[in-house]
Amino acid sequence: MKVVGQGLPRVEILEKVTGQSVFGADVRLPGPILFGKILGSPHAHARIRSIDTSKAERLPGVKAVVTAQDLPPVRFGRFVRDEEYFARTKVRLVGDRIAAVAALDEETAEEALRLIKVDYEVLPQVTDALEAMRQGAPLIHEEYDQYHAISMMEGRKGNICYHKETVQGDIARGFQEADRIFEHRFYAPMVHQTYIEPHAVLARVDAAGKVTVWVPTQAQFFIRQSVAEIFQLPLIKVRVIPTEIGGGFGGKMLPTVEPAAVALARKSGMAVQIVMSRAEDFQVANPRHPCHMRYKTGVKLDGTIVAREVEVALGTGAYCGIGAVTSQRAEMLAAGPYRIPNVKIDVYCVYTNHANCGPYRAPAGPQLAFASESQIDIIARELDLDPVEIRLKNAIQEGDQTPACGGPLESVHAKETLLKAAEAAGWGAKPREKNRGRGIALGYWLVGGYASSAGVKLNEDGTVTVMTGVVDLSGTVTSLGQIVAEVLGIELDDVHVRTADSDFAPHSTISAGSQALRSMGTATKMAAEEVKKQIMELAADKLEAETSDLVVEGKRIYVRGSIEKGLSLGQVAQLSLMHERGPIVSIQSSSHFPNQPAFSAHVTDVEVDPETGGVKILRYVAAQDVGTAINPLSVTGQIQGSVMQGLGQALSEACVFANGKMRNPTFLDYKIFSSLDAPRVEVHLVEQAAGDGPFGAKGIGEPSIIPVPAAVANAVRDAVGVTIFDLPLSAERVRMAMREKITQR
Repeated sequence: MKVVGQGLPRVEILEKVTGQSVFGADVRLPGPILFGKILGSPHAHARIRSIDTSKAERLPGVKAVVTAQDLPPVRFGRFVRDEEYFARTKVRLVGDRIAAVAALDEETAEEALRLIKVDYEVLPQVTDALEAMRQGAPLIHEEYDQYHAISMMEGRKGNICYHKETVQGDIARGFQEADRIFEHRFYAPMVHQTYIEPHAVLARVDAAGKVTVWVPTQAQFFIRQSVAEIFQLPLIKVRVIPTEIGGGFGGKMLPTVEPAAVALARKSGMAVQIVMSRAEDFQVANPRHPCHMRYKTGVKLDGTIVAREVEVALGTGAYCGIGAVTSQRAEMLAAGPYRIPNVKIDVYCVYTNHANCGPYRAPAGPQLAFASESQIDIIARELDLDPVEIRLKNAIQEGDQTPACGGPLESVHAKETLLKAAEAAGWGAKPREKNRGRGIALGYWLVGGYASSAGVKLNEDGTVTVMTGVVDLSGTVTSLGQIVAEVLGIELDDVHVRTADSDFAPHSTISAGSQALRSMGTATKMAAEEVKKQIMELAADKLEAETSDLVVEGKRIYVRGSIEKGLSLGQVAQLSLMHERGPIVSIQSSSHFPNQPAFSAHVTDVEVDPETGGVKILRYVAAQDVGTAINPLSVTGQIQGSVMQGLGQALSEACVFANGKMRNPTFLDYKIFSSLDAPRVEVHLVEQAAGDGPFGAKGIGEPSIIPVPAAVANAVRDAVGVTIFDLPLSAERVRMAMREKITQR
């Protein structure tokens, strides 16, 4: 291949580095734009006795004040309709939306919020999933049994909005056959996506009542659907225009500020812009689920795993959101990438009085891998086995079926990925030094794919335009261009990929789940292949040749073996305008894809300061099963970025709450890994083309974050001889564990 497989710079890079790209807060329109602000509840759990907005409405400069009374009385939610956009009778988290205001300037809008008087009856709160599951815990949704829910929402009871038990084999017999049984509890706290751009939106409603929303989103069609549902509008009355997006990582898919801006624009008759503050974003904007995990594993003395029982409790927050999807992912991933004949998995998704949790790069993946892979290392140590060997012995293979994965797995390269990482890191070759350790972890992600469509058209000069609705977060547009260029035998510079808005783009998948390129790339490749077919048919007529004898490359189509006998693509395009078939264009669709595993194996070396407990990353090696790397430069960047995020979750990140209010809602107090902390990340690709996906590509954005906390935890254990069961591995926690020598709970 000439274009696919090349490490090419992103096509839009100059616009971004020169500041020309328009992000959410950059959108401007002719005429004045009002400043919007949202009033959030100061209480984590309370009944609303009354709301008085009269003083705010009389404040000079205020153009609109909206509450629940200004919206249709509907509940929304993707899986459970348990949420009203503005609270009517009850709030369930600090920051739950009460009202919104629009004013001529930001200061007036903030003053108007202070003038809104709300009378609350404060209720007992519960912010931990295990506490919320207990008998007698404060009920967050008293009317939960009246909510409409789709059929997959099993086991709803009390504060439990979803519970499913998954069984494979005979778990009791498996534990009876085991020579040793290990049982441990682990905890991973809530962490935030920490995108640099906070949530922002600009909304306008025209005289005909059509809503237009400019928003940095990963899912423009889902935002359109949500706005239409909340305001009871047909989809053709809602237009979503995606802007550039300053990071998302899953956090910019669910409706946040968009409905408030729309409500204010409808009432004021003017355009309204809302930009969240960093503290607001931290408090309410869809962080990663906190997770309690219990792992019980039975093994033979040679390290063969014969049984595994897992209990997972996810704190989903005040509303279900996508908690059901995260729970399903937990079911798929809980047992780990291992061949285990007897498995029992219980997953609970639990309402809690904190931020409504949402998708974050590999939902449930890093939490479960931290528990699973930490325990694998404990077992290896207790049985005097090498950590790499025990993983190789149990790793899943081609045709295996893991719990809830939906069928025998294909394109399974767990062992190859593990060996690649171990070899690159020189596993076992480095002598042990005091306070230094090495850890390894294996993770996997099941990459599916959603229905998508894309259009490709041949322009009159032989260049090509691609029409898509997918939002580019990670170089997807560049990769789509490479796919089209490869199919049509042209250069990437001859392809323009246009992300259109929801009114004009063919329906496109979300930019999440590591499936955007798999889904959209397949639709785009199909469209390019149809365009190529049309080119060849028209050229065959003109050149008096069989299509099977034609070659398309170098912006030309010619007869094989007679390069001078041919046409330029520009000539073909112009001929098509006069031909009975008309212009050369194709719109193609791809359907859902079955789950396909993508593996990631990481090795890290750390040094632990014995006085402070501080952990320093000395070296990091990441190997990943990528199928075919459409753009190796982009793939490498994705993996390195994933590792940086994973290191933050491993060592420093946690959303800390007191009475439901986040205590560290700024980058001063919420510590993410920066360039000053970043180690060099060595990336090694395992390339074996997958059976489906464009040119055999697999998803790459999420598998690479999954093993990080576990690899670091195992390295810390190797360095200091202490197993730590709770994330993050902060200096304080490591120092305390070293002092107390806690090795089991």
